[in-house]
Amino acid sequence: MDGQARRKRLIEIIRKSDKPVSGTALANELDVSRQVVVTDIALIRANGIEITSTNRGYVLASENKCKRIIKSHHNDDQILDELFAIVDNGGCAENIIINHRFYNRLEAPLNVSSRRQAKEFMEAIVSGKSKSLSSATSGYHYHIISADNEETLDIIEQELKDLGFWLPLDDWILQ
Repeated sequence: MDGQARRKRLIEIIRKSDKPVSGTALANELDVSRQVVVTDIALIRANGIEITSTNRGYVLASENKCKRIIKSHHNDDQILDELFAIVDNGGCAENIIINHRFYNRLEAPLNVSSRRQAKEFMEAIVSGKSKSLSSATSGYHYHIISADNEETLDIIEQELKDLGFWLPLDDWILQ
């Protein structure tokens, strides 16, 4: 199987799976090394197909999801409240973005779409193994949130407003 056919098959495997697919499982299925899978994923991404790497494996971004950027402000003790407001209403916190005074725009994937994932994320922060990216900007940050439709995004945004986390977007984020 040549590289192009292998990458097509890789996308097909991830698309058909109802859960993340590990790099090892993909390597075994395609009879290649894990490094070949990593390289193929990079080439696929470079061609505009969104494949996300999670701690459980690779997932294909849903082509039918609506997305919205929101600005938020809260302290680390309120991270779980924010994430629960997103996932309990049918959303996924795809990433976190900060606008650091010296480092400029920094972005990291989250892909939190369930309470369990939110709790796992928070456990890493509470344990001291990690710090929240927003702690570098005194709690100010942005998320790309995805959901099945705009109405769901509206509900999530309203709940974040009700919690006092939501802020209007700055111009730089839209550039």
